[in-house]
Amino acid sequence: MLTMPGCDMLVESSFPRLTGGKLMPGRTVIGFSMTDEAAGLFNGIDLKVSTLVLGHGGAGYVAYENKPHCFARVAFEPEIHDRGWPAADKGFAHFIMPRPAHDRLRCLVMEIMTLASHSPDDLQRPEVAQGAKESLLAAADEAFANSAFALGRRSSQAERFLGIIKSIDEIISANPASPIYSGELAGTLGVSVRTLHNAVLQYRGMSLHRYLKLKRLWQVRQRLLIGNISVKACALAYGFWHLSDFSRSYRTLFGELPSQTLALAHWTGPDAPRDGAGPASHWAR
Repeated sequence: MLTMPGCDMLVESSFPRLTGGKLMPGRTVIGFSMTDEAAGLFNGIDLKVSTLVLGHGGAGYVAYENKPHCFARVAFEPEIHDRGWPAADKGFAHFIMPRPAHDRLRCLVMEIMTLASHSPDDLQRPEVAQGAKESLLAAADEAFANSAFALGRRSSQAERFLGIIKSIDEIISANPASPIYSGELAGTLGVSVRTLHNAVLQYRGMSLHRYLKLKRLWQVRQRLLIGNISVKACALAYGFWHLSDFSRSYRTLFGELPSQTLALAHWTGPDAPRDGAGPASHWAR
């Protein structure tokens, strides 16, 4: 991550994951792939290799990345309204860039990051930082001006599905000690299980069953990290009746056995790891 006056850049190598959030107010963000491989869904839309994503302050997103990926995000502050960029209407818009425009954005990001790594003091000079920002703005101008087409706006059904996804996540987050199942969710939200499945499939790229199973595995992990419970009792409490299948799924997801996670609960030293630790990105919240 690189912070400059009026402009933040983030280049991130990610892993298969589900993520979401909301842009901080008062800024405009563009995002694009740093590799030649597409990966996943962003707000229910397939991300192509040359997709350029645009969002303004307050825009919310949910994303599913189905493979390791590297991408860049550039956040401009204050919001950009005077360069002829398309409006994102408080959401995100997706555009397809021509290859030269995409390559120019990639090249600029890497050149600026390299300068920051080798000569950090140079980017502290206002004239250098402003020049780098202006180069990024010009490259984005070119990308938007030559976009082949804009991907369609979300339909009213897609908007409804996005609301359902947010509600599912909120309900599960509000009930960390209790497993949540499809029938209960459908009843709470006043929709059919089929509607839940279609919403999850569109925005999370997987079945409702798999999504809820992943959520329950995360609940198990959080409970094991508290301690004072056996692995078997914890698994059963969250509906994992097939213990060998539970252990395999847990290890596949977290890279360790549930018993190893439980052991962390007894490690109370100052260097004890905590899930979710690490530097927070301040481009979103």
